[in-house]
Amino acid sequence: MSRQYFGDMITEPLGTVFTTITATTETVLIPTIVTPIPAGTMRAGQVYELIVGGTATTGTAGTLTITPRFGTTISGTSLGASGAQNYVPSITTPAFLLKAYLVCVATGQAGANSSVRCHGFWTSGGAVATAASETSVAFGTVGGAISVDISVASALWIGVTFSVAPSVIPQWHVWRSLN
Repeated sequence: MSRQYFGDMITEPLGTVFTTITATTETVLIPTIVTPIPAGTMRAGQVYELIVGGTATTGTAGTLTITPRFGTTISGTSLGASGAQNYVPSITTPAFLLKAYLVCVATGQAGANSSVRCHGFWTSGGAVATAASETSVAFGTVGGAISVDISVASALWIGVTFSVAPSVIPQWHVWRSLN
C-alpha cells in the first residue's frame, strides 16, 4: 500500500499583483515573504512547488537568465542558474508561467549539512502565428545536490536577469509542499 500525501498550501495567493520588474540586473521575481521555509521544517524527501504567472513584455533582442537561490536575498546559495537564453523580442504582454521544484534529498546537523536540488522552467508567449517562437528557459541543479542549512528560516528566491529592460508583472503565485 502506498503512502498518501496531502499538498499543503504554505502561503495563500495574494489578491494583488507583485511589483513590475524593469531592471537589467538580477531581481527577485516575487518577494521571499511568500516562499517561506520555516527553520527545521524540511525533511529528506520533501518536495516544494512554486508556480508564478503573469505577463512579460520584452524589448529588443536580448537574453533571460533565471537563478534559483536558497535564502532570502540575492546572496543566498545558488541552486543552478540557467544559461543566458535568447527571448522572443518585442512581444507585448504575453503570458508567462514559471514552475520550480525544490527537493530536500538529505538532512543533517545544523549548518550547511543538508542537501537539496531545484529544477524548473519559464515559458512565455512568442510571436502570434509563428511556429516555435515562445521563450523557454530551463534552470536547476546540475551534478550533485547543493548543501544548505535548513536549521534556520529561509525561502526559495527566484532571480531573473534580462539583458534588455523588460516589463515583467508577476500577477499570482502558488507556494506549497507536495508532501
